[in-house]
Amino acid sequence: MLDADKQVVHLYGNAKVKYGEISLESSYIRLDWDKNEVYAIGQYDSTAHKMAGLPVFTQGADKYDSDEIRYNFKTKRAAIKGIVTQQGEGFVQGKTVKKDEEDNLYIRNAIYTTCNLSHPHFHIKASKIKVVGKKEIISGPFHFELNDIPLPIGLPFGFFPYSQPKEAGKSGILIPTYGEEPSGRGFYLREGGYYWAASEHIGIRFTGQIYSKGGWGLGANSQYNKRYRYAGSFNVAFNRNSNGDEFNPTKRTDFALQWSHTPRSLGNSSFSASVNIASNSYNQYNNFNTQQYLSNTIGSSVQYTKNVGQIFRSSISLRINQNTTTRIFDAGTEFSLGLNQFQPFKRKSAVGDRFMDQFRLGLDFSGGISMTNQIADPYTRYEFDVYPRETNSQRGIIQKPFIPTNADDLPPGVVAVNASTIPMLWEKAQTKFNYSLPISLPNIKLNRYINITPGISWSGNMYTRSYKYTYMKSDSTVRIDTVGGLPKFNSQISFSASMNTRVFGTARFKKGRLEALRHTMVPSISVSYMPDYSDPAYGYFQDVRINNRKFINAQGVEQVGDIRRLSTFDPRILSYGGASGAISFGIQNTLEAKLKTKSDTATKQNEKISLIDNFGINGSYNLLAKEYPLSNIGFNANSRVKEFDINIGGSIDPYSYVKDAAFFDMGRRTNEYMFGKGEGLGRLQSFNLSIGRRFAPSAAKKPKTSEMGSDAQLKQINRNMDDYVDWNVPWTFSFSYQFSYNRMGLADPQKISGLTFQGDVSISEKWKFSVSSGYDFKYSGLTYTNMSVHRDLHCWEMNFNWTPIASPFFGRASNYSFDLRVKSSLLQDLKISRRRSFYDKGGF
Repeated sequence: MLDADKQVVHLYGNAKVKYGEISLESSYIRLDWDKNEVYAIGQYDSTAHKMAGLPVFTQGADKYDSDEIRYNFKTKRAAIKGIVTQQGEGFVQGKTVKKDEEDNLYIRNAIYTTCNLSHPHFHIKASKIKVVGKKEIISGPFHFELNDIPLPIGLPFGFFPYSQPKEAGKSGILIPTYGEEPSGRGFYLREGGYYWAASEHIGIRFTGQIYSKGGWGLGANSQYNKRYRYAGSFNVAFNRNSNGDEFNPTKRTDFALQWSHTPRSLGNSSFSASVNIASNSYNQYNNFNTQQYLSNTIGSSVQYTKNVGQIFRSSISLRINQNTTTRIFDAGTEFSLGLNQFQPFKRKSAVGDRFMDQFRLGLDFSGGISMTNQIADPYTRYEFDVYPRETNSQRGIIQKPFIPTNADDLPPGVVAVNASTIPMLWEKAQTKFNYSLPISLPNIKLNRYINITPGISWSGNMYTRSYKYTYMKSDSTVRIDTVGGLPKFNSQISFSASMNTRVFGTARFKKGRLEALRHTMVPSISVSYMPDYSDPAYGYFQDVRINNRKFINAQGVEQVGDIRRLSTFDPRILSYGGASGAISFGIQNTLEAKLKTKSDTATKQNEKISLIDNFGINGSYNLLAKEYPLSNIGFNANSRVKEFDINIGGSIDPYSYVKDAAFFDMGRRTNEYMFGKGEGLGRLQSFNLSIGRRFAPSAAKKPKTSEMGSDAQLKQINRNMDDYVDWNVPWTFSFSYQFSYNRMGLADPQKISGLTFQGDVSISEKWKFSVSSGYDFKYSGLTYTNMSVHRDLHCWEMNFNWTPIASPFFGRASNYSFDLRVKSSLLQDLKISRRRSFYDKGGF
């Protein structure tokens, strides 16, 4: 309706006014051209008994829901009643609002919340709030309300910075987790601190922890990402732990440093890093991640590669490995230079390949220096006693797992790594260089189905130290002396030829769903020859007497003392002499089935399933060996049947063993085959079996998508779904069974058998229960067990974690934690919650 005299326009129904970047929608709008003013208000719906068509004011990317609004186009000021607007990830509501020309909002009787409901579950309530542009929210005295219940939590003023959405997220306070370690450091608050969104490429978490018995810790974690360039994370932690015991106080300092850097493949060079350095007791006492708590190995590597064209390649790397159980540490740096195989006789303008064009030549040169804190091995597998004799008390005994009673225990032969031992360890470091010259000869085809590939390889090594062996008659031991001086070299040349083909077989069936079985067999055989480089004349091995045993040798002459041929460069390497003329053989098999579909209306008439993904047998026979010409026979198989992942592997020793006191429980290996003595095909030396499967509804396989998250955030979530509780999936369950068998000669076999499982189930729409545990069949005890209850509170999430069992080695220890925190809008949209796992072993 138009009032021309007063220059006023009245709009009713679904009214809409647009002026530049400003848009206004309401059931009633009044335009006053004389005052340059627009006024909007909703209308009462007598049927629904509520106001309807309330004004919605939009200016650019900002949207304001209100009960009533008055806006001046000339001054760009507004008066609003009953406003609801989103600022960043938060929502501001107020009864009366004034808006100035700089887009600042002055709100009375206001609340601020991150809950996106019209009646939020929680909020901060203040008499006055000012929204300053798109930068921050400033409030006067405020208090906190949960479900409309005022809580005694407040401050005289508040400052809430926010920014527009960016990939790094938002800066803010991290609420700590509450819990207790009854047998450890007592009550605690941990993982509290501050998250700083430094830029759209990097974010940093500064966290701390404090314990009631005096322990504390500090940490920083950063993740960075540069699209199409690189991504990575950096973490550093320092903990000072105390058991709080009045009579026997114990303090411990632990640290950890992790750095992961993954480049995108651009250009001819790349730099990557995976650094993980920690004190030996850090994972056991300070790590909150279940897998890292159970792991006893820590490895680090940094690598740089550079390629020049299609021919030259180079790399340099640094590695550090440590075992927190055995306390063995080794570090080293390596480099490699190489020429990719090229065809030296091929002409540039040649149309086809001549026979000689198929010759290929390459070059590889590598080296490095390695250092370890294991300076002796009392469980060494040497076939002789080392001088002096008292150091051989454990020789021949099957080594049992080293179980430290405290974090400072060291196994025999291992020294601590500190400033006083570094010079000694550096002196014992080994430097080694390797080179090889692979030559590929032309490939030969027989009857189009058989491929024959001959080859020649020339390789060698350079060492900075060697060893000299002397038999000591006084106590019948072998003295090992380290020899320094000029570098020592060894080189060797070998010849080889390999042959392979592929054979197919199909069996067809006329009855039932099974239409056909298809068997694919890939047999291979190769022949290699290498001269006898173990001959002492070359200088690479030494013939050494190792004992004073009297016996009749193969020539029928009485001999005193066994002779062993030991490597000049490594006492652990023995050779029984002779040139190598080996025939290696192997066969790989796959088995597939073709089935008719169950439904006549299916789009496909049949389906293929794999019964055996791979089943292989391999071994070798040395035609020139004087002893033990046949190698161990290895076998492996894997398959996926009904989504069960099955893996099998092992090896069989074909030689017979006899009891001999000089070889302890293992016995002495003879040169006679077991099948020749009627003892069977061979002795099972090793065997391993693993079976696992994950059960879940089909919804669990769908990737998570949302318009509220960046690509980097969604990729991070989809790659690590095990770290989240998925409320869209009602249940999941997965298990893995592992069995391993190892036997050395006649000694008793060592068996390890264990079952691990984890799962979760939705008790109701908002409650979920999770559990992870396992059973060690060898020690007849439960392994690490964790139970948790999750509650989805829409904009909040609650977690209760309880770990009743840590390890059968340490007995039962209990730990619990309680976590209540605000959930991000992205996780609300995806209907998932962050899963948090904690270790249960106390600090001491």
